[in-house]
Amino acid sequence: MPYKAHSINLPADVFSLALHPSKPLLATGLSSGHVYTYKWPEDEEDADDSDADSGDDEDSVAHESKAADGGFELAWKTRRHKGSCRQVAFSGDGDTLYSIGTDSLLKAASSETGRVVGKSFIPTPRSGAPDAPTALLVLSPQHLLVGTDTGAIHLYDTRTPALAPPSATWKAVHEDYVSSLTALPSTAASTTGFSRQFVSTGATTLTHLDVRKTAATLFTSEDQEDELLCSAFISGLPRKNGRGGEKVITGMASGVATLWNQGEWADHDNRINVAKASGDSVDAVCVLPEGWQLGSSAGWGRFVAFGAGDGKVKVVKMGSNSVVATLAHSWTVEEVREGEGTGEERVEEGVLALGVDCEGRMVSGGGNIVKVWQWEDAVEDEEGSKKRAGSDSDDSDEDEEEDSSDEERVARKRKNKKRKGGKGKARSVGRQPVASSFKGLD
Repeated sequence: MPYKAHSINLPADVFSLALHPSKPLLATGLSSGHVYTYKWPEDEEDADDSDADSGDDEDSVAHESKAADGGFELAWKTRRHKGSCRQVAFSGDGDTLYSIGTDSLLKAASSETGRVVGKSFIPTPRSGAPDAPTALLVLSPQHLLVGTDTGAIHLYDTRTPALAPPSATWKAVHEDYVSSLTALPSTAASTTGFSRQFVSTGATTLTHLDVRKTAATLFTSEDQEDELLCSAFISGLPRKNGRGGEKVITGMASGVATLWNQGEWADHDNRINVAKASGDSVDAVCVLPEGWQLGSSAGWGRFVAFGAGDGKVKVVKMGSNSVVATLAHSWTVEEVREGEGTGEERVEEGVLALGVDCEGRMVSGGGNIVKVWQWEDAVEDEEGSKKRAGSDSDDSDEDEEEDSSDEERVARKRKNKKRKGGKGKARSVGRQPVASSFKGLD
């Protein structure tokens, strides 16, 4: 296999991950409510960077400098939310790390220190029931978007130091929780160069919105007869008849991915069979950088990675729309019986999060493991340098946090169970009770 993974083991299940736009910094949001942030080692490490605080209390931050596999170091950790931390995201300049949790809080913290610099409550609907956030998008230096359990989307002004209540809200954009938010590029007429438009997914529809038009949605797609679970924007594709150079990609519960031409939101234009044969859902999608190396057999082109419910990362070459590589984030029972796997990963943990770091390496998250994928030649050179230089790193780091409860793990498995595709509506189509969407995660 041309790619080899460094594994980072975490004390609870990974719900989301975020990569700093310009620095070697990785943030993870966990089912336990914690945020764990890792960094790449520098030439000269600060051995005295420590904190007696264990990080068990909400928002107390512990700083450590102990190397994990591959040299990734735990920079800081904290229990950021009561319940689970559903998503984390860096600001455009990387100075701020935003997080949302089932405690209905949005928090902003320094990405370097982990200290909270602002927070805001997610508004409660008229029904009076809490509305926990489910999706997070930093649209521009000014605009921050949060999707919720009830299908609402809130717009926050990040220029407010304390993160004041949202400046606008789109209510009931979707019939179920908002599963993803994706920015669309700015138009040629834009004077700022920042995005103002975006698409959201939830239940069986995709919706187009604009932060300058908060009174209503711009367009909602036809019923796709299948759950839309994730989305991403890709550009630089070959154009046909003047169309199709820019697309939105969505992952579906039935194991397929759909392609949407930008500006044509009524229905998808094409489909990619990612995991339909096994019936596993497509829970994460990530556009890989141009020039991403996969091997001579795949050739050169634009590649997109998909995270599937069976624990595999499927890499698709755009154009041919075929799977050209499969990377094992975790293993199936059959594969373990056949002697595959390293013994570190839990069986059948779906890939829930994907990203690309500032050095172009793909990162996958699922179960209690994050994997950083690196071209094998580079890994061999790195390991050879370490052997020549010797290593005196301390391997005695003990976990101070408890593993996520059995209830959380069972609930997470239930949410990402294999769902068979086919004709007609998905079994989960239609408005579902909020409690069933994220049952047990708190």
